[in-house]
Amino acid sequence: MVGVVIAAAAIALGIGWVAQRLDGDQREVRSSVVAPEKPVVMRTKGGLLEVATVRALERFTREDSRDFWGIDLGTTVSQIQVTVTYRFHIEMAREWPIEVRGRTAIVRAPAIKPSLPVAFDTTLMEKYTRAGWARFNKEENLEALQRSMTPTLAARASGDAYRGLAEDAGRKTIAEFVTIWLLKETDWKRDPAHKVVVLFPGEARPPLP
Repeated sequence: MVGVVIAAAAIALGIGWVAQRLDGDQREVRSSVVAPEKPVVMRTKGGLLEVATVRALERFTREDSRDFWGIDLGTTVSQIQVTVTYRFHIEMAREWPIEVRGRTAIVRAPAIKPSLPVAFDTTLMEKYTRAGWARFNKEENLEALQRSMTPTLAARASGDAYRGLAEDAGRKTIAEFVTIWLLKETDWKRDPAHKVVVLFPGEARPPLP
């Protein structure tokens, strides 16, 4: 009886080894203030202006499942956890119109874009991988997961969640950048009565007094 059990286990492992090299079902999971209403043109050197940085702890998972002739050979699971730094920038025009109305300056900024590739700290990277019961591919699965990280991070950087965080921070950075220019080139004042309103593409101008 023991011999029969051992023989069956050996056959199952042999099937797993063969199926590993055949096509099978596979899936990946998660892996100067002048007159009111008169425009002012701010001249820049062009280029890119970094406006926001977002740090996050990201986790990546890849699952690989196989079966052979209806026999479930198990699922190999790999995970990576790492600290990621998302950076966002705007493309500076050489001439940037600023609409000044009294003590309010309205700036229409270009869209915020992620700086790619996204950076992550490999020294703090945590890895885990486990093969299915009749699988022999835990290292290959982990390597495939690592290769998928860069495009996955690029997609996440372009998503609404991180873009929203970047726009909130970027709005303040751009407002400060414009304020410094106005203080230098015009008779603008740094006080609560003077404010810079930053609008991104698609945002409507707020009503002004």
